[in-house]
Amino acid sequence: MTNHFLVVSKSQDNPAAFHARFSGYYRLLYFIACRVLGDPERAEDAVANCRLKASQNPPEFAYESEFRSWLLRVLIDEALAILRQRRRALKTNA
Repeated sequence: MTNHFLVVSKSQDNPAAFHARFSGYYRLLYFIACRVLGDPERAEDAVANCRLKASQNPPEFAYESEFRSWLLRVLIDEALAILRQRRRALKTNA
C-alpha cells in the first residue's frame, strides 16, 4: 500500500498514533501558518491550537489524503482566528 491509501484507524482509540500522524504533517502545517500569519511565533501557536483541537475529537478517514486536508482546514481556521484577535487588539489599542 502507498501512503495515499492508508486506512485510518479510529484515532480516539490510540492517541499516540494520532500524534505520530500529526507530527508527520508538522512542517507543512508550520509553513502554511507562517505564510498566513507572517510571524513564526504566532505560527507555532496556530499549529499548537490545531493539534489540540484536532486531537479532541478526530473523525475517521478512509484515506490519508482526507486526514491531511482536514488538518489543513483546522489549521487555517486557527490561523484566521489569531488574525482576527490581533486585528481586534489593534483596534482597541488605537
